[in-house]
Amino acid sequence: MENDNDAFDNDVLEITASIEPNGIGGWYIKATNLETGVSADCQSVEAYANFMQESVNLSACSGFKAIWLPSPNAKPEHIQEVRSQLLAHQEMLENMEK
Repeated sequence: MENDNDAFDNDVLEITASIEPNGIGGWYIKATNLETGVSADCQSVEAYANFMQESVNLSACSGFKAIWLPSPNAKPEHIQEVRSQLLAHQEMLENMEK
């Protein structure tokens, strides 16, 4: 018999992401929708957010989970820049809700 946690996990859309070097000194976010297998090379946090939103809109799952994978090829400053931009994006969304 399946427990409630297993049932919930099967109804959660998962999107993985990692920070990758772009070959010209910058970075991009490699995002993959695990439900559909569709991947995107997001050149900005906004593009990543749009990919996630589109994935959620097209999914029948009732939950959502973003999974950050290790990014061994990313420079520490790239990771910090993405983190900073993600926080700023989240703050902007929270301010829009007020």
